[in-house]
Amino acid sequence: KQWYQRRVRGGTMSYYDFNAESVEIQDENVEVMQPISDKVLKYEEFVNEVLKNDLKHVLEERDKVYDEIAEYSKLQTSLERLATVNARPIRKMIDVGCNFYMQAEVKDMEYIYVDIGMGLHVQLTREEALKFLARKIDQLTIKSEHLTDKSVDIKARIKLIIGALGELQGVS
Repeated sequence: KQWYQRRVRGGTMSYYDFNAESVEIQDENVEVMQPISDKVLKYEEFVNEVLKNDLKHVLEERDKVYDEIAEYSKLQTSLERLATVNARPIRKMIDVGCNFYMQAEVKDMEYIYVDIGMGLHVQLTREEALKFLARKIDQLTIKSEHLTDKSVDIKARIKLIIGALGELQGVS
């Protein structure tokens, strides 16, 4: 299909497919412009297929990082609360998966196991775990800020290309 642009004196814009049928222009104040180039269509496809897809993936990854930060912060808060408890055993409800909980009793709180990533768990004291968690949360915060900057950059590219396409097509 070959699409042409039609500009009306009032500034409204409409598009017609002149190959579908013969179209008569009866208004003397209408000017028919050149066909929209293939480059414009390629840029529109680039925005819709590539940039918007990249933006979606970056935002999903940033959300995963935010979830990790929330988990580590929750663990950090729990460890800080445990510091107030002396050598007494603690009873707690533990999530064993799929939101199923069971009651557990922690008798020895000297060491805890912390997931450090890639399926590795390390035995740490409470103080070591708190230091690790603070560094991990800082690292993940920096990663989330980087992903936020990346998403802002992609959004700026999309707006720039859409604005340029609008100017090329005479749309305000």
